[in-house]
Parts: sequence; structure tokens; C-alpha cells
Amino acid sequence: MALPFENPVLAANLHFVLGRTRGSDAAVESLRMALLGTAAVHQSFLLSRNGQSSGEGGADDLMQLAHSFRSKSKQLLVTACSTPEGAGSDATLGAAVAIVLIDIFSGGQNWSKTLNMAKSLVNMRGGPAVLLARSPDTKPNTVTGVSRARLLLEIVAVYELFGCLVTCQQLTLLSPNANSWWLDQAKSEDSHSYVERVFGMSRRFIPLLARVIGFVARHLSGQARINELSTDDSLLELDDAAEARQLYTTVQNWTPCSENVPDRVRAGDRIYQNVAQILLLRDVLEVPADDMLVQQHADVVLTLCSECGQGKMGVDLNWPTIIAGSQAFGPDRARVLDIFDIFRAQCCYEIETAEHIVLQVWKRIDEDMPGADWRSVMRDLDLNVLIL
Repeated sequence: MALPFENPVLAANLHFVLGRTRGSDAAVESLRMALLGTAAVHQSFLLSRNGQSSGEGGADDLMQLAHSFRSKSKQLLVTACSTPEGAGSDATLGAAVAIVLIDIFSGGQNWSKTLNMAKSLVNMRGGPAVLLARSPDTKPNTVTGVSRARLLLEIVAVYELFGCLVTCQQLTLLSPNANSWWLDQAKSEDSHSYVERVFGMSRRFIPLLARVIGFVARHLSGQARINELSTDDSLLELDDAAEARQLYTTVQNWTPCSENVPDRVRAGDRIYQNVAQILLLRDVLEVPADDMLVQQHADVVLTLCSECGQGKMGVDLNWPTIIAGSQAFGPDRARVLDIFDIFRAQCCYEIETAEHIVLQVWKRIDEDMPGADWRSVMRDLDLNVLIL
């Protein structure tokens, strides 16, 4: 949770877990196991921070327990998906989301198959808009019905977005020709969105961020194909450069629709605006890391991440710290390490992955090695990770 308020994800899941007889529903049992796995990973990380890694009941034991819960949850999820009733249940979708969260908390590996399963469940139910339209009304003062369905869809969509940042695969749920569900109401009762509370960004900003990440992914994938075929890419470079500059300006000019925005959301918007601009400058326009404009954007990101962390609202800011931190030189590197230290009190093992990536980038920069950027480091180390 980016904002330290009541957790809507927990509220949505507990409605299932506490409202069904134990063992009577494979989807609910899968969700139950996944929630236990999430708790075990978190406890493991807390123990590891206190130096209690080995020994009975230590961090290592808790991590093994988390893996066991995950395995049981995945088996039950497959069982639930084998029936039309199970495939159409929010509990099944919630279980898939919870398993991915275990993977994120565990360091970010092994997430893609489960996330693809979650997206398949959405498609089997007719896609986001149809799923929302067919969901029952929300019960008063609960995260149920269409409110729960939208919450789960938003989480799956944001997970896919950050997965695309790493894999450069094309978006589906937030692609420009399929993202109308994100802002449109499917029915009059579809009036609750939790994305700002969960991820700390404005709901209206995320489609623009998706547009940037999707464009960068297409550009990098196109470059890879051109390099493989050894063909002339001059026209493609000109077209992509022009689009990158246009997107850069669009991001620069974006402002929230309302002044009544929580401080963490306002900071999150500014952080990801600057992150998006760094991506366009570095990945498409190939501006060097030490360029003044890149450094200005990185400074804004690091300053705001530090402020959020000090305010105990640093959840889901690992990627901005990785991307901005990878551009850091000299004294700025100490700032990055300080941010990671602050985040350790609010994250799990994904913080170790994030810091490792940045340290490897710095090592390559200092030793004048090729591939001194976070994408190359992740590719070379086979770090196909999902972290937020």
C-alpha cells in the first residue's frame, strides 16, 4: 500500500476467506494459501533484517514455508480454473494476484506465468469492461462486487505495466486501443477506484505512463530486430525520435485534474513523470547519463523518493529509485543508498534486488565496462523481475 490507510486489498480478500467454509472452494483455498505465503515472506524479511536468517524459525525457514504455501496455492488455482464457475470467480483472480505478490516480495522472480494466468482469467470473462459490467453491485461499506472486480483489474493492469517495463512485451490491458475501461464506468455502481491508494499515482496519469512504457518497449524491440537483421534503421530512428520528443512534452505538460490530491499521490505523479522522461531520453533519444537534463530529472526523482520514504510512504517506489539511481555519480550515490535503507523498513526482498541492480550499474560505470545501464545489467544477469 502506497498510502498508509485501510488496505482495500486485504478487505476484499478477507471477505472471501472469512465468508466461506474452509476447504469448500478451491479458489478460496488458493487465496487463503497465497495470503499465508505473503505473510510468511514478510515475516522472513523482518527476521533477516534482524540477523535471524538461519536456525529453527528463522528467515530461511519462513521463506521455505512461503514457497510451500505458494506451491499449494498454485495447485489449487489450477483446480479452480478447471471449472467455469471457478474461472469466473473473483476469488480465483484474487488468488492469482496474491501469488504474484508473493513473487514480488520474494525478490521479483517467477511471476510471469501466474500473471499471464490472471490476464487469461480476465479475457475468459469477456475482458475488463464486460467483467465490470457483469459484476454485482457493491455492498455498502465493503470492497465487494464491482468495486472488488475493479480493484483486482487495476492491480493486474499495473503489474502488467511494470512487467512490460522489463520484458518490453506489448501491453494488453492498458494498450491505447483497449484501455477505455480504466477511466470509464461500466455501470452506475462502478464508481470506486483504489489505484491511487494502492500504487500512489493518479488514476488519470497511469494511461500516459503506459503509453510511454509501451512506446519505449516497441522502440527497443524494433531496435533489437533491426540489429539482428543488420538493416538500415535511420528512418525508424527519425520517426521514433520525433515521437519521443512529442511524448516528452506531453508528459512535461501533464497536470492532475484536481488540486485535492493526497501528498503521496502528488509526489508519485511527479516521480513517474520524471521517470518517464528519463526513459524517453535514455532509451529512445540515447542521451548520455551525465547529460544535464537527465541529471535534473534524476535529482527530482531521488529527492521525492527520499521524502516519501522518510514519511513512511516509500512503497512502490523501487523502480524510480533504480532508474534514477542508475544515472547517479559521485555524492548522489550516497543519496541512492540512503533511500534504499529507508525503503527497507517498508518493503521486502524486492529491495535487495533493486539495490543489486543499481550497484551493478555503478560497477560497470566505474570500471568503464560495456552495458553500464539497468537494462543491460538485468539482461546479462537474467533478472526478469517484477518489482514496484
